[in-house]
Amino acid sequence: MKLAYSTYALQPYDIFEVIPRVREIGYEGLELNVGDDWPTAPSKLDGEARARIREAYQEADFFSPVMMHLIHLCGEGEDVEAKSAVFAETCQLARDLCFDGRTPVVTSTLGGQRAEWDEVKEDVAARLVRYASIADDHGVTIAVEAHVGQELDSPEKAVWLVEAVDRPSVRLNFDHSHFHVLGMDLQHCVDLCAPYSVHTHVKDGAMVDGKVQFALPGEGSLDLVDYLGAVKASVLDVPITVEISGQFWRAEGFQGWEVAERCFGYLSEAREKVG
Repeated sequence: MKLAYSTYALQPYDIFEVIPRVREIGYEGLELNVGDDWPTAPSKLDGEARARIREAYQEADFFSPVMMHLIHLCGEGEDVEAKSAVFAETCQLARDLCFDGRTPVVTSTLGGQRAEWDEVKEDVAARLVRYASIADDHGVTIAVEAHVGQELDSPEKAVWLVEAVDRPSVRLNFDHSHFHVLGMDLQHCVDLCAPYSVHTHVKDGAMVDGKVQFALPGEGSLDLVDYLGAVKASVLDVPITVEISGQFWRAEGFQGWEVAERCFGYLSEAREKVG
């Protein structure tokens, strides 16, 4: 079971500094955030830069990077044409950075909807097909992430969506924190999501005075030994990727590298106990 980190929390840093340092900490993979405000946005990487990133990943003995791009694919009021163009650029970047024969993965959320899930789910599934076709054109898989506070917020809804779209290019990003904060059973969530998941995020969290307060993995109520054990026993066979919530990394005084090291310590200790 490999452990990976996400550049979501490393926005200010140069990717060519990040890759070797993340490897030095002990992580075995690195998810690449490619939002507009990150130095690895598709528009900021020419052919030479992409080749250098591939080489740096290979030198670190990482697998090809998963792209994280939180563009809320099916959000209410979206500009479909503009978002399709952005998504296509991200898919092309994922393809350009792939060097190991894996199917490239782009993970994103759907965004908020105009009504309750049961009222909009058929429309959401139909709109997602457009992005599935773009993914198909690039040989890429979309990993949709269920998210607390959005209408797609349970494993049942996530599985329904994948089955309704019925395209091999649409799968799930299993981030149990969004279910954990709602009090959902770990094993139940793993059992439902694992067969459809091609990527993971791990963090912790709880509801505090009716609001979600995320936490670092290992510093909340989610037992990492139970979590890793359940994942290991499932059909899910992808790296466990640490995602640091924006509630942390956007805060003044955030120590990016200290947090990365702390999280690796928690997870590697739990991994040793799972065996």
